[in-house]
Formats: sequence, structure tokens, C-alpha cells
Amino acid sequence: SFDRLALQLNQGDRITVTDSDGQELQGRIVDLSSSTLSLQTDGLRRDLNRGDVSVIQRRERDSLKDGAAIGFASGAAIVVGLFANHGALHHAGFVFFYSSLFGAAGAGIGAGLDALHQPSQVVYRTAPSNRRLAVSPVLSREHHGLSVTFGF
Repeated sequence: SFDRLALQLNQGDRITVTDSDGQELQGRIVDLSSSTLSLQTDGLRRDLNRGDVSVIQRRERDSLKDGAAIGFASGAAIVVGLFANHGALHHAGFVFFYSSLFGAAGAGIGAGLDALHQPSQVVYRTAPSNRRLAVSPVLSREHHGLSVTFGF
């Protein structure tokens, strides 16, 4: 329910809303009540009723430090591995300089790739509807047409 959603989200949080037609809206929460979600998108305020919302996703916060650490370690390991194969490990200053240089480049690449990947978490999903509509052809000697069945 939207009441529970108010416990998970705060005003100003950036979310993605999928409406009942499958359209996605991205914006910041302006207001959230038990029946209405107000969203600021592209400078416009959009008020959505609970029945119009199908899914709400929130972006997870990511500090980028994991990507940077993995990139640094990868860059430094490549340099150490290259110099180990050529017998140049006795020049410690030389190896330290190049491993730091390649490590810094790897950290930048890793942080950049990590910034491109922004995971999101589904925080709200409407319950599936019990309403059903079935349409099937009717072909017999006496009847021709369609059979329409409504289920609630």
C-alpha cells in the first residue's frame, strides 16, 4: 500500500514509476499520501492516483569505491605481471611508479563503469488483478460469432 511506501521513501527521493499503461516516469517525490503520489518530472508536477501506479523503483545509492578499488588492483596487477615476466622486478621504484600509474588509470575506468551501472530496487508493485476477460470463436451449425466471458 502507499501507506507502507511512505515508510520506505522520503520526500525528494529519486524514483521511477511505471504507470498502468506501461509508461515510465522518472522524477523526485514531492508528496506521498495514502492515495496519491506527487512527482516532480522535468519541472512539472505530476499527481498520480494509487490506481494509476503499477511499479515504483528506487535507485540504490552507490559510492563507486568498489569499482575504483577493483580497477586499481587490476591495473597494478597487470603492471607487476608484465614486469615479472621480463625480470625487471629488481627496480622497485620503477615498478612502483608504473603500477601506481596503471592502478590510477584502472581506478578511473572502474569508477566510470560503476557509475554507468545504477541498480534499482522495486519498492512497490500492485497486486495482480483477479479480473479476467476471455474471447473465443464460436463455430457450429447453429451459431457463428464470438463468446465473451468476464470473470471477477
